[in-house]
This record gives sequence, C-alpha cells and structure tokens, in this order.
Amino acid sequence: MATDQPQAVIEALRHLTAVETSIKGLIVELESERIMDVIMARVKASVLDVLWRDGCALLQRIEAHTGPHPRRGTFTDLYIAARTDLERLMGSSFDATWGASKRDQRNPYAWASSTIKSAYSTARKPTTTMLVKEFCNRRCILTSAGLLLIASGTFFILFFPVIFTDILHEELKLRPNSRGYDAWVAPPFPLAMDVYFFNWTNPEDITNHSTKPILEELGPYRFIEHPTKVDIKWHDANSTVSFRKKSIYYFDEEGSNGSLDDMISTINIVAVSAASTAKYWGYLKQKGVSMGFTLYDQQINVVKTAGELLFDGYEDNMVLMGKHMFQDVEIPFDRVGWFYTRNNSADLIGHYNMHTGVDDITKLGSMAEWNYKPRTEFFKDGCGMLNGSAGELYPPGLSKDKPVELFTPDMCRSLPLDFEEEVTVHGVKAYKYSGGQRAVDNGTLYPETACFSSGEIVPSGVLNISSCRFGTPVFVSFPHYYGADPYYLDQVEGLAPTKDKHQFFMALEPTTSVPLDVAARLQLNIMIEPYENVGIFSGVKRVFLPVLWFEQHVIMPPELTGDIAFALTIPSIVRVSGIVMCVCGIAMLFWLPLERMIFRGRRVVAIGNKPPPSGAFNGVHAFANGAEKGLLHAAEKNGKPITTLLLEKKEKQPLPECVADKHAAAECFPLIDGKGATIVKS
Repeated sequence: MATDQPQAVIEALRHLTAVETSIKGLIVELESERIMDVIMARVKASVLDVLWRDGCALLQRIEAHTGPHPRRGTFTDLYIAARTDLERLMGSSFDATWGASKRDQRNPYAWASSTIKSAYSTARKPTTTMLVKEFCNRRCILTSAGLLLIASGTFFILFFPVIFTDILHEELKLRPNSRGYDAWVAPPFPLAMDVYFFNWTNPEDITNHSTKPILEELGPYRFIEHPTKVDIKWHDANSTVSFRKKSIYYFDEEGSNGSLDDMISTINIVAVSAASTAKYWGYLKQKGVSMGFTLYDQQINVVKTAGELLFDGYEDNMVLMGKHMFQDVEIPFDRVGWFYTRNNSADLIGHYNMHTGVDDITKLGSMAEWNYKPRTEFFKDGCGMLNGSAGELYPPGLSKDKPVELFTPDMCRSLPLDFEEEVTVHGVKAYKYSGGQRAVDNGTLYPETACFSSGEIVPSGVLNISSCRFGTPVFVSFPHYYGADPYYLDQVEGLAPTKDKHQFFMALEPTTSVPLDVAARLQLNIMIEPYENVGIFSGVKRVFLPVLWFEQHVIMPPELTGDIAFALTIPSIVRVSGIVMCVCGIAMLFWLPLERMIFRGRRVVAIGNKPPPSGAFNGVHAFANGAEKGLLHAAEKNGKPITTLLLEKKEKQPLPECVADKHAAAECFPLIDGKGATIVKS
C-alpha cells in the first residue's frame, strides 16, 4: 500500500490539474458564447457540476492515501492549491459538495445530457425576459443599424439632388436679402476696360480710289470701372426689379500703353453725321450743310487727343450750329466724344426692368422692359424684342443646344452667343459661348436677322446701329472684323484678326450659370459714302472705316471660384456617402450569415449517454481558442461513458508519456495523433 501511495497521489494530482484546466477553459468558452444564452446558462451549471464532482472524487482519493491532514511534503502545496482553486472557482465548500455528490450515483455524463435536453426544451418556451434579451441581441442591433443605413443612403442618392437643386435655386433668386444681392449691386472687384484706337495715317487719300486707308492701332488705354446700380425699386406683383446703371471710370496709366494726351487722327464723326442726316434732304439744304463745312473749316478727319475722343469730349462749332438751325433734329449733347457723358452718369444707357426669378427661375436676369417699354423702337419685328439677360444674371441649367443672349443697350439690341466648347476656369468646368456669324449677321446668311439691317444691306459681319445712334452711320463688328466677310478686310490696311485677342465670349458654369470668364469685345466702324451735294464727301468711295475697339475681360477671382467649386461638389460627396452607407448597411445585414460561413469550422458540443442520431445534437457550443476548434462528443461503450474531444490545431501534437503503450486508462486522457487533428479520449 505504501508503495502504491505515491504513484496514486501523482496520478490523482495530475488529473486534478486537468480538471482545473478544463473548468477554467470551459468557463471562458461559455462566457464568450453569444448564441442560445438561456440554454448555455443551464448547460454551464450542469457541466461545471460534473467537473466539480470529478475534482471532488480525485481529492477524496488523495485524502484516502494521505489522510485528511496530509503531511507537509512534496505534494502538499499542490494539493492545497488545487483544492483552494476548485473551491474559489465553484464558490462552494469541498466537504459540503462531496456529501451531496455521493448521494447521486447516476452516471454524471448521462445526468448532464438529460440536463441539456431539459434546458433546450425549456428554452423553446420563451419568457418575457428572454424575448427582451433576444430582441436586444447583436442580430437585432446589426439588422436595425443596417436597415437604417440603407434607408438613409437610398434617400441621399435618390432625393438629395432634388433638395440641393431647390436650395440652389432659392439662393440664386434675386432678393434684397439674398446672398448675391450685394455683388449684384456693386461687383466686389473692379473692372478694367481697354480701348484701342485706329490712327488714320492717310486721310488725304480718301478720294484716291486706288489707295486704301492705312490704320495704326494705338493702345490699350486702360480705364478702371467701378459700376453700381442706383434707383433700385422692387415690384413684387410681377417679380421684377427696376434700376439704372452708373459707372465711374479712372484712367489707369500703369496698365495703359500710352497717355490720354496722345494725338490721334480719326474720322470727323460730326461731319459724317451731318452729311448722313442731309442725305434725304433737298438740294438746298444739302448745299447749306456743305457751306457750313466750308465756313467752319470741316475736314473729313480730325486730330484730337485720346482723352478728348473718349470721356472728355471736344467742342465743335457744327454741333452748336445744328442745335440752332435744325430744331427738328435731336442733338442731346454739346460736346463730341465717344464716351462723353458716360462717366458718373446713370442716364445714358437707360432704365432697366429685370426679372428676379422669384416666380420663375427660368426668367432670372432676363429683361422685362427697357426705358419703360417691353421692346425697342429701333428695330422691327422680332429684332426689337428684349431677349436675353441684362448682363449679370442668367437662368441656371445651361444647355449646349440653346444660345445665351445678352442685351446691350449701346447697340439697342440683343446679342446671341452660341455654344462653342467646354473649358475650365480655375479648376471649374464651364460652357464657353462665343459670338459667331449669326451674332453679327444682317440677313445675308441668316434670313431671320434681316430686320437688323435697317434698310442698309451689307455683307455679313457688321451690325447697323445707326437708328440707335441718332442716325449716325455707326456699324458694330468684332475687333479687326473677326469672323466678318473678307469684304471689310480688303477695304483697309493694318488689321489682323485673331481668335485669342478679338473673340467675344462668355464662359459660364453650367449648373449655376454664374459667369466665370467674360471677354466683351466690340469694334465701332463708320461708314463713309459719297454725297454729291456735300463738298468734302463728293468724291470719296464707300468704306467701312474702323475707329476704335474696346474690351472688358473679367475673370472671377480664384477665391470666389473656389466657393462655387465647393458648393458644386456637395451633391457628389453626398452621393458617395449614400453609396458607402448602403454598402455598410448591406454588410451589416449579411454579417452574421457571412460570419457563420467563415467560421464553419466551429464545432458542436453534444453531451449525452447515447450516441445522438446523425446530424442531431443535444446542445450547442463552440471552442475558439486561437487556432483551436473542437468537438466534444459523448457516447457509451460497454456501459461506461466515453467522451471524445476533437481539437483542430495548425500542427500535430506529440503523444504524452501516459499513452506510450497505446492503452488508455479511464482517467488518463491519452492523445492520439490523427489526420490534422488531436483526439483527446477518456
């Protein structure tokens, strides 16, 4: 007995350690499990009770060999530690529990199996607490969050563009408190206007039909314009606003190539205007005009300073004579200058009435009336309609198939610009609309523009605005006759049209229709023709003589363009966010099924006193410890319980010493190396 005592104690302690390890591992596995919480709560108690009874039995065997109070020796500390750990884990006294276990002589494995069955059947009848708990479990949270994300993402993808468009239209509408009102009244940055003169170097050869007028381009003479709108009145009844435009011009000497004191030879506009007016008079009146030219020493050209020809103006005796002699002829000025009375004046270009877009966003910025009338009186039929924008605002949503029209009061008509190409301005996409042949046609190429000819049929490329300029034969074209019939270039020398310098265009952002890059370029030409009864014009040939051209090239500053670019990216950002939300929501809905597919290696714990039918299990539990996955299966052999634990590991495990002879004792737990698995059998 003494010989067997140490060996028995060693085996008992070894199995006691194994029981303790099993209890600890099982507690961790049971606590980490989230499936069938109600069932596993009872399974946990049952299995732990079985392991506790085994531990108590082993301790009882140790005491049978060593006595209830073992001597201090090799195994004493291990025994005390094992007993203390078991009592701590189970929260129960060893002596009290062992007495109860002795009374239960049933097979502990069969008892555990029946307990699981009872727990499973009870769990099928959920209580209120169970329903609440299951409702709030992970599946419920993931499903709810997934559906919410999918609904939100779908809403952003389908409906946010409509909401954004409505908000954008409300922001674009012109009101006294709208975001763009201050910029509409007075632009936040100054505007530059460059003026180029054509110096006529050979006016004495005007009667020589074999010699062409020779022109020399001078300039630019740059002026800084500070425009503002005055006399603003709102008309809520028809959603329009009335105003006048007032501009102050300052000469920019640094930005100019020349000074206002430069002497320039140009056409005598007073003499041309007087001769053109007398064209339809009788012989005596025409001779009277001719005598007036001789009396006041009028020539076909004048030499004046750049300042006099522009804003300052110059006195002319013929103007004073005309005011007294021809009462029926309206002469609204006392000095002569192309831009005379324009500086710091609000009356020259007339009274505007413009749609604000409040009632209809498609009318935003379009002209309603000019000088209190819905059409001009200078052109007949459709040519007198006030088509297009007043110049600053345009309806949102541009189309490549529809031209953009701009009303120009200096021409008393609208100027159509056709789509040319897509461009980029400071990183923002824009539609470029430019003036083509239709914009300066007078019926030669496009029959619908014949009403702009004012009875003077000329080749395409110039616009007759003499009816708008008090009868003076003024014709407007693009600079250097860009895009015009070659007829005009052949009449003079010194012109060289190029697209980059002379094209009239506007680049507008297509969603908001905000102008990003505008180059307004126009040229003034005077038609000289012979008048037999007016001395200085009796021998001249018909010539369209360029006088000057001007441009206002305005590019929106990068900081303002950046604000527009950011606003335009909001729908894309929201759309991408909506797609991400939908993807995340779908992932949440399918997460649990995917998780089960990914971790299908997890096994089922089935504890019972008889082998369960194929595919059926009494209880469910998964082992997941690092790379391990396991199956704990209960069966009987020769009336004795056999429990098999299959553990999947990445590497094969070595056999312990206790199974070196391939004979497994009931308490030995030998390890049998199988195909990719380690089998623990008791």
